[in-house]
Amino acid sequence: MSNTQEYVEWFRGAAPYIKAHRKKTMVIMISDEVIYSDRFIGLVHDIALLNHLGIKLVILHGSRNSIDKHLAANRLQPRFHNNIRITDSETMPFVVQAIKEVKTYFESQLSMGLPNTPMSGSEISLIGGNFVIGMPLGVIDGVDMQHSGKVRAIKHEAIKELLALNHVVLLSNLGYSRTGEVFNLPTEELAGEVARALKADKLVFVQRERADKDSLASTLSTNQCEELLANAATPEDLKSLLQQAILAIQAQVKRVHIIDQQVDGGLLLELFTRDGYGIMVTNLFYEGSRAANIDDIGGILGLIEPLEASGVLVVRSREQMELEIRHFQVIEKDGMIIACIACIPDQAENLAEVACLAVHDDYQRSGLGNQLLQAVELQALKNGIAQLYTLTTRSSHWFIEHGFNEAADFTLPAAKRESYNPERGSKILTKSI
Repeated sequence: MSNTQEYVEWFRGAAPYIKAHRKKTMVIMISDEVIYSDRFIGLVHDIALLNHLGIKLVILHGSRNSIDKHLAANRLQPRFHNNIRITDSETMPFVVQAIKEVKTYFESQLSMGLPNTPMSGSEISLIGGNFVIGMPLGVIDGVDMQHSGKVRAIKHEAIKELLALNHVVLLSNLGYSRTGEVFNLPTEELAGEVARALKADKLVFVQRERADKDSLASTLSTNQCEELLANAATPEDLKSLLQQAILAIQAQVKRVHIIDQQVDGGLLLELFTRDGYGIMVTNLFYEGSRAANIDDIGGILGLIEPLEASGVLVVRSREQMELEIRHFQVIEKDGMIIACIACIPDQAENLAEVACLAVHDDYQRSGLGNQLLQAVELQALKNGIAQLYTLTTRSSHWFIEHGFNEAADFTLPAAKRESYNPERGSKILTKSI
């Protein structure tokens, strides 16, 4: 494929996302490691592009590394409790100085006019202010956290007014009390609070490159995030992001993205391509699972065709699919069917067949099969079905892990026996619900 054709295909693929993101609100947290890296200038270009595409942006900058450097330069030892910095009266001036230096540098980079770039001549209206009302953390486990604080309130209406005028709002991790006190706030927590207060469409964390990135699925459900939080091997900094992701999703923030800046343009790849680049957290069970309709048949057939060709699934004709479509559940992402399942009831015998479970290769580790199985089990219970069964040649272990048991003496319903092919050697598994 020529470069010209690749560009055309890319632009056509990006167009739906450009339309979908326009006038949407995104909260983006950028670590100071990224801000002071040689990759930051590319990120500045991308932020300008998002702004000119009509996306409402609230940006928060991190400052943890910068604070550590300021303390080290002044021979002060950083102290933490529960992974939260203890900010006492001695270190507070240096903490404020470090935060303000990061903010000033950030502002300078977004005020350059972007010469010699595709966004040359563009200007970004960047506005900061005392939009965060803070309060002290107090004493935790007998430890006085002193000037370390948490969010009391976000002046979200004031932020929304600025976003409506196409300003980019820049926030530092400082909170101000109504009595004039200043508190050092965890930036990840502040980003989550801002996203929830604004009911943002997306919360994005842009971090340094993670060594364990490849060990995580590209899409995580909130349930999977909970499992990672309970795993002692999960790094503490990742746990902090996952905790904020869960809280954001529960507060109706649609999606949370965790992106490392390993590749120039990683933010654009995550937002404007189907496969993305980073890690996306979403409550897929509630957002993506739905009953199938006649318009989904083409997408379902395209999804299951490779499995039919390899003998994993029984071949279904389009006519048969049309007759059974009301029994299907699907998960759709960006207009593409990425997972499906059927639950075909036999009311006369008070049971139902679980069939045609398929998940796109790119989402095999995303827990979609489990979510679809939960969906059909709930539907079966509502319909008074007491037992499920399935026929499988290669997925028996997966079904057993999800509560099914082998049942060699199980008698198939009369309607199923007519189409059953014993030469496939399928195992019969059942589950009481």
